[in-house]
Amino acid sequence: MTIDHRIIKYRILPVAVSVIIQTIIGLFLGHLYDMEIFFTAGHAVSHGIQPYGLFAARTIFDNPAFSEELPGIGYPPPWAMYLGLIYKTVYETTRSIFIYNLAIKIPSIIANIALAFVVEKIAIQEGLARKDSDKAFYFFLFNPFMIYISAAWGQFDSVVILVTVLALNDLHYGRIMRSSFLTALSVSLKILPLILAPMVLFFLWKNYDLKMCLRFAVSSFVVFMFLSYIPFVLLGWDLGIILSNLGFHFSRAGCFTLFNIIDLLYDGTSLPQGLEFLGYLWIPSLILTYSRLSRTSLTGRMGLFRWASALFFVLMLTRSWVSEQNIVFLIPLVVLESVVNSGKWFTVNLVWVITSLFSVINTSPFQMFFLLSPVPIEMVRQFDLVYRIPRLTLKFLVVIPWEILGLRYVWKTTSITSGSS
Repeated sequence: MTIDHRIIKYRILPVAVSVIIQTIIGLFLGHLYDMEIFFTAGHAVSHGIQPYGLFAARTIFDNPAFSEELPGIGYPPPWAMYLGLIYKTVYETTRSIFIYNLAIKIPSIIANIALAFVVEKIAIQEGLARKDSDKAFYFFLFNPFMIYISAAWGQFDSVVILVTVLALNDLHYGRIMRSSFLTALSVSLKILPLILAPMVLFFLWKNYDLKMCLRFAVSSFVVFMFLSYIPFVLLGWDLGIILSNLGFHFSRAGCFTLFNIIDLLYDGTSLPQGLEFLGYLWIPSLILTYSRLSRTSLTGRMGLFRWASALFFVLMLTRSWVSEQNIVFLIPLVVLESVVNSGKWFTVNLVWVITSLFSVINTSPFQMFFLLSPVPIEMVRQFDLVYRIPRLTLKFLVVIPWEILGLRYVWKTTSITSGSS
């Protein structure tokens, strides 16, 4: 058998380097708030306790670096069940918080690598020049923001968007049952991909028939219920806790949105009385976007990726609270739309650079060292005693070019009447 030296040189080596980099980062770093919640959720599930509630993280892990009390996980059951499995198999075996920390991030690291191969393959199939498809491959292997969110922060948005991209790709090829399973899985991990449901049904209705729409809807609903509801029944978890806290997602305001001005003006992260309706702004915004998109083409996977990128962008621009991690949803879709269709990287680079800049101003990177040292967090606290107002002002100002970038992108992608889609 002849060894393909090109694969060894241009694929295996960079993949190995990327894995090593992400593994080292993933071992020692983690977001102070999110990883603590993941740690305690894993403990709860492995001990037969539902991961939705309040937990004494510091007591559970006997570690002063942890908070005294934390809320439970805010996602559907599949991720919590994975955390429970990792706690049982990894933490109880090693008793190392660092190895536990890394093990939680393995799906995200794998997803970053998989995105490199998936996006590259789609780009080649769509006729992108080899040098540009190679660039896309290396982009997902070594992009600082993608590595920061997954390997350092510990969030799994790259897993969710990978599953979403695969679901849309299968939909293009008519693999309806597999697409419905992957769609349900993505929504069961994080609910955000649910905004694509009308697009998927519209695509099926236009390219197949009503029977296919119903088949997809029923099968994806069944899988979603199995993954997201049945665990509550089988494990005796209280669904009421989730339902009673739904309003929180419509009242919280700030972070990577223009709504962060509320923190500057009111010193809080909730919508002021009388402005609660703004928490629902994303709903009419998505309806308007769907209306505009319906006048454009929706044929083939590039049409699906174009629509999906516009819809996710609108969600990120109009939701009252958007964490930096959620921008990972945009990156593969914008690469597929902007790079594959036009070969331009300008918008892609602005997406991750602006978000990274915001994250620094938001002090998120300093929270990644809590397992190693309290010094970075204490430095931020001392800095905020003097410069909190200028920092919050800068946070708001950085979001303005982000909003402009997003609005330009959405206007362009919702104005295409024909073309490569």
